[in-house]
Amino acid sequence: PTFYAEQYGLNVKESALFSVLPAVCGGLGGLAAGSVADKLLKNIEQDPDKDFETSRTTVRKIFQGIALYGPAVTLFILASHIPEQPWVAQALLTGTVGLQAFNAAGYGAANQEKAGEKWTGLLYALTSLPGVMVGSFGVYVTGQLLDLTHDWSKIYALTATINVIGATAFVTLYDGKKEFD
Repeated sequence: PTFYAEQYGLNVKESALFSVLPAVCGGLGGLAAGSVADKLLKNIEQDPDKDFETSRTTVRKIFQGIALYGPAVTLFILASHIPEQPWVAQALLTGTVGLQAFNAAGYGAANQEKAGEKWTGLLYALTSLPGVMVGSFGVYVTGQLLDLTHDWSKIYALTATINVIGATAFVTLYDGKKEFD
């Protein structure tokens, strides 16, 4: 809501309404990604000619690539030119959140698969805590940058850049090999 209020002069109620659609799209994107990834993996598992571990790695990389490269595109568009109409910004931000939700079938599923059933809960907790801490720090840094620059374009460009770095690292380094049983 802050972006819409500051950029377009909308009041809190109007800003909040613009913020609902991205959240809905994110939920739907996560459900769709999980469903499609599960179907792909089930088909691969039933094909005796395919190496399941390699195929699982490919599926996770594709979905995480969508989850980070896709939003990077929409955020770079926002960074290069904040639209004059709030609905255009909403469409871009909705796309950002909807695509980011593909993480549910990328990194969100990947590390828990590697741990095996016995260690999944512990691994999820250990990987979530740093993520929450970094995310909280990111909110603070974003506020500080906005206070200094009053420029949302820089925030969107920074976020897009972080997405590209993260996607590139995941797509390059991740493998679906099960580490524990």
